[in-house]
Amino acid sequence: MNPLKISLEGKVAIVTGASSGIGLAITRTYLDCGAKVIAVFRRNEIPEELAECLKLYPESLFIVRGDVAEEQTAIDYTKAALDKFGRIDIVISNAAISIVKAVHLHTPEEWDTVMNANVKSLYYTARHVIPVMMEQKSGLILISGSISGEAGIPTQGAYAPSKGALHQMTRQMAIEYAKYGIRVNTVACGTVDTPIVHKSAEASGDPEGYWKMLRDAHPIGRIASAEEVAATYAYMATDYASFFTGAILMLDGGYTAQ
Repeated sequence: MNPLKISLEGKVAIVTGASSGIGLAITRTYLDCGAKVIAVFRRNEIPEELAECLKLYPESLFIVRGDVAEEQTAIDYTKAALDKFGRIDIVISNAAISIVKAVHLHTPEEWDTVMNANVKSLYYTARHVIPVMMEQKSGLILISGSISGEAGIPTQGAYAPSKGALHQMTRQMAIEYAKYGIRVNTVACGTVDTPIVHKSAEASGDPEGYWKMLRDAHPIGRIASAEEVAATYAYMATDYASFFTGAILMLDGGYTAQ
């Protein structure tokens, strides 16, 4: 089913953090649009939605398990894409960790955990995928950024700096590799309706108040669905978006325009 009427036929994509939320929605959308997908995640069990995708697209979906904070995972998903599908057209650098604390309350271990998962993982992607794309003379890296990378938000201690680093890596890599036909962009989201946000709402002790607070923070009066975010990622992978590079696209319901 492809209500977007977007074709990604012939394209091979790697999606990290593919087991839930935005990553899962992107994986499903890309498969529906005809792409081959290497889905990367840490969980031992395959989530039900991804198992359904394996049934629907057995020849188009391959799973790689691993922690993106470790270089071996980048080695593994690069090799899997080349072995299974022969090329790499798109990487969705989406896996991320958030620890909700002010900067001074982070332990050094927590700080490193966030930075390694959110930022160093993109370096590992560059180290192993960029040479493949340079040889192809084409490629697209799409990064999951955040409003936290552009605006100060309480308790976003390590998370906000990590997203800010990704936004600057977007610009740096776009300039570095443009001459090889490689484009690099970030989709910087406001709050998105994902399982993590639902857990946070329950943990708040006042779920209804928590959801209202999230909605009210966005001028548009609501938060995003994972599916509409995935649709943006699908459009960004088409030739219609081929003049975008080095861009930080604020998909945030007006949050950073305030």
